[in-house]
Amino acid sequence: MRNYLSVISNHFRALQEWAIDKEAQLDLDVKTFVLEVKHRGRYYHMYPLFQASSEGQLRHTGFLPKDVVGFGGWRPYPPIRHPHSLNKLLFKDFLRKSELRTPTFLTKAGQSQPEFDYILKGTSGSFGREIAGPFRASQPADLNGSTTNPPPSTHFVEKFIEGTSLKVWFWGAKAFFAHAQSFPEIEGDGVTTVESLLRQRLTSCRLDWEHFSDRSIILECLRFQNISSGAVLKTGESLWFDYRYGKHYEPVHGATPDSDNNLPSLLEQTGTQIHDMGSALANLLKPNFAAPIMISVDGMLDHDGNIWWLEMNTNSLMPPEGYAAMFSDIFP
Repeated sequence: MRNYLSVISNHFRALQEWAIDKEAQLDLDVKTFVLEVKHRGRYYHMYPLFQASSEGQLRHTGFLPKDVVGFGGWRPYPPIRHPHSLNKLLFKDFLRKSELRTPTFLTKAGQSQPEFDYILKGTSGSFGREIAGPFRASQPADLNGSTTNPPPSTHFVEKFIEGTSLKVWFWGAKAFFAHAQSFPEIEGDGVTTVESLLRQRLTSCRLDWEHFSDRSIILECLRFQNISSGAVLKTGESLWFDYRYGKHYEPVHGATPDSDNNLPSLLEQTGTQIHDMGSALANLLKPNFAAPIMISVDGMLDHDGNIWWLEMNTNSLMPPEGYAAMFSDIFP
């Protein structure tokens, strides 16, 4: 696996190509990393976003921290918030009213024994935190030992959709980038136990099984598939062990200039579903923002080609492809 999206040289390359093509002027203030873009008699200040990691926990910040692990691009505004990005239930209610698919969910009053396979989520968690499961229908959630639990006072039940994890980026109503990620899998050899295969996989990523904070998620995935950690898979038999976006469990072998944009193939596969989401998002944001902003939306693509939308984020890392979409709008 090689990194593309959060590599700063890829952002510089995208900006350089646009500036040369449009004969625009770009000036970077290295004290603040604010970028000034001048074109057609207009100028905008572009604010940076950085990804940092502390004790295994990711966060996004507008300032360059010591524990930086990635670059999140520039946009023509500082980090912003929206109620629907802070509360997953608000966003799911918006999806229902917009007649867009979202998995069935239950709030605390009705979640004791759901009649469908499910996960537990916190209403405001991000980066794959505050989540537990998956659990089978009518199975009580066993949260003993889980380190990713949503707080009991704020969690809700959501139907578990098995398929492909998605993240789609929009500038205003226009989708410009997407990731489609299969669940990570291990493959049996007829000899090695599931736990040993998992240990080997984590070790290849410099992770320690004994102290891995997300081990409870992996074990729940095994239980969901009726597999114990001591089982031995047949040669060629595989099973998945996580379902959250961005969880690859693959070693990173440096950077690549080659884009990993899955949007073209997704548009072919899913018809108007992504366009419909973009139109609904634009209508949602109009009362709060006079101009378009960048939004990312997470979802699951099921085996029938249906997208089930999950949550939105106003401060995601921005793919390098975003500049062309953004500048075509703010420099008409």
